[in-house]
Amino acid sequence: MSIPSKKPTILETIYAQRAKDVELAKITPGTTPDDLNSLLAMHLAPSLISFVDRLKRNPSPTNSVSLMAEIKRASPSKGPIALTANAPAQALTYALAGASVISVLTEPTWFKGSLLDLRLARQAIDTIPDRPAILRKEFILDEYQIAEARLHGADTVLLIVAMLSPNRLKELYTYSLSLGMEPLVEVNNATEMKTALDLGAKVIGVNNRNLHDFNVDMGTTSRLVEMVRERDVILCALSGISSPKDVQVYKDEGVRAVLVGEALMRAQDTSVFIRELLQWPEPVPEKTKVRAWVKVNGITTKEQAASLADAGANMLGLVIGDTSTSTTHITIQSAIKISHSIRLASATTATTATSAPISPQPWFTAQKHHLTSLAPSTARPLLVGIFPNATPDSLSSIIQTIHLAQLDLVQLDASVPPALVGHIPVPVILALSLSREGATTDVADISRPGVHKFVLLNVDYNSITKAKEIVDKGEVPGWPMPVILGLGGKVTKERAVEAIREVDAWGLDVEVGDPDVVETVKAVTNM
Repeated sequence: MSIPSKKPTILETIYAQRAKDVELAKITPGTTPDDLNSLLAMHLAPSLISFVDRLKRNPSPTNSVSLMAEIKRASPSKGPIALTANAPAQALTYALAGASVISVLTEPTWFKGSLLDLRLARQAIDTIPDRPAILRKEFILDEYQIAEARLHGADTVLLIVAMLSPNRLKELYTYSLSLGMEPLVEVNNATEMKTALDLGAKVIGVNNRNLHDFNVDMGTTSRLVEMVRERDVILCALSGISSPKDVQVYKDEGVRAVLVGEALMRAQDTSVFIRELLQWPEPVPEKTKVRAWVKVNGITTKEQAASLADAGANMLGLVIGDTSTSTTHITIQSAIKISHSIRLASATTATTATSAPISPQPWFTAQKHHLTSLAPSTARPLLVGIFPNATPDSLSSIIQTIHLAQLDLVQLDASVPPALVGHIPVPVILALSLSREGATTDVADISRPGVHKFVLLNVDYNSITKAKEIVDKGEVPGWPMPVILGLGGKVTKERAVEAIREVDAWGLDVEVGDPDVVETVKAVTNM
């Protein structure tokens, strides 16, 4: 009589399939272990942040529980959860809602994830100040998968004690550390917890779900808390968390972070659900009316600069170019003299800059807040170097001028390649033209985070409505855009005030030759 073989558990089944997947990837040209090692040696992996440090920060100073938000389309126990979920869009939502870590499931068969999800999720949040750490949530059984994770933008990986022998666990843990990634070590019982502690893991996650039968016991984490009470270990609760009560219980017990997946993927309003789940305070809205900034271009003398500074101008535009082609163009030497006079006049009144607390913000919003917080510390207008018709060949000259004239910002035309912007060491304003027919470039290009930091939108008399549509556009990641509105022509005080009110632009761009420009500056800055 033959003895029937034992049916493999879910974890064993997944392990067997992933082992096959890894072996196939290893022999695929372009993704062999040697290929991955070469890519790592070329320093092509994205930059890392500390998983441990990032876990210790969340939007609520009074709440010690941080969120590990998971992107999960399906699972073996629940089946389809959100099959049409867009991983980068979900990652951006999590990041702006205050998640400390974004967990991306990359297992394709049961969880419907991929390494592409991981890479695009990382790209989607890369420009957010103090971005969340990225976790590759996977059944890691080989160093190869850790190298994949590093190259695709992960800051950490998951190591499951139940799936690995102690020796194999240690080897994978050590390899992960060699790539700069402190792993999340997952346990489900006291024996596994002891293994993780003996390993020296700094972040341990207790999975309330038994991976062999996928049953959930919310008391699993609670029973293991005492084993780490006096240790320098961040304890995380994983799986089954769906209510503020769940989080509060773990918080009271000393748990430092919770991982939430299914409940977030099913939430109608993800950001609201996260605040309610973690009992985080409502975000403080920006003031409904912020004093408008004024940028005056074409400054050619120290006297003009002083007069406009006294009137309250926030930015002075120095057009560096061929003086034979325009009366508003100046040489580098003239720019140096104007800069020196403005800085000398403000030297006795400058104040110490104070850094605003870091909070989850889109790229452009963060840049605006940074600039507005910087300005009071200078006690003077910020100096903007305007370089018309700049080309890649102009880069060395632009950088030299920035240093010699001590420029605070640079303004370039839309024709300048984005690659050039990335080499400029000060914030860049991108100048665009808009007519009734539309912008000279697509709005998606205007709003692409990580390149320029501000937009100057030049409009004609007939395109104010179109400008308002762009300023108000809300569905593009990175907005609201801090647009500086350029009206063109001879701008009067009345027209300037009317345009700011109609478009609600952050700033106004005027020319030193506009009628009564000093009075225009005073009128706008005192609105």
